[in-house]
Amino acid sequence: MSARLHLVRHGQTPSNVAGALDTALPGAPLTDLGRDQARTVGAELAASDIAPSVILSSEAARARETAGLIADATGLRTQAVPGMYEVQAGRFEMRTGNEALLAYNRLVRDWLEDGVLTSSLPGGESALAVQERAMPVVSELRESHLDNGTDVVLVVHGTLMRMIAVFAGAVPSQWALVNRIPNCGVIELAPDGGGWSCERWGDHLGRPPF
Repeated sequence: MSARLHLVRHGQTPSNVAGALDTALPGAPLTDLGRDQARTVGAELAASDIAPSVILSSEAARARETAGLIADATGLRTQAVPGMYEVQAGRFEMRTGNEALLAYNRLVRDWLEDGVLTSSLPGGESALAVQERAMPVVSELRESHLDNGTDVVLVVHGTLMRMIAVFAGAVPSQWALVNRIPNCGVIELAPDGGGWSCERWGDHLGRPPF
């Protein structure tokens, strides 16, 4: 099996429980359940046949903590990667309730269903801005690790993970819109010629049924 990019969503946080739009750095830590989720995915990765050299994460506290618990299970070191934070909520940051959640979800729908990549929330960012900061990191990881046969585990955030998969051309945008990723869910992307293929999406093992 060729080397893959394993995108892992962080474990549960108090903000997840409260339904708060927690997107700015450093963000909330994990809950006890979130730590258990991270240990579980760490054990799964340790028992697999993948061969990463480091567990990477975004700079958010919840991603760093998740990466640390995965590293404990795999015996690897961790490293935070700039620019891989969650899609920014702007003036809705840390807001709860229907207005904030609907606004954020509507933004993602504008991007993935309607293709309006310039849309953003007030004080937030557009899909084009997300693409500009995230995809060079993905390309660099491919060149420096995957192309040399080394898997990459990167702990990041749910909406960012879905957008990366779409930007990479690995999944249809409608699939990414409808199929969200749970805490500590995994998306696996594999180099496929000059592009990428999706080999796992959450509980869908193997190529998802697009």
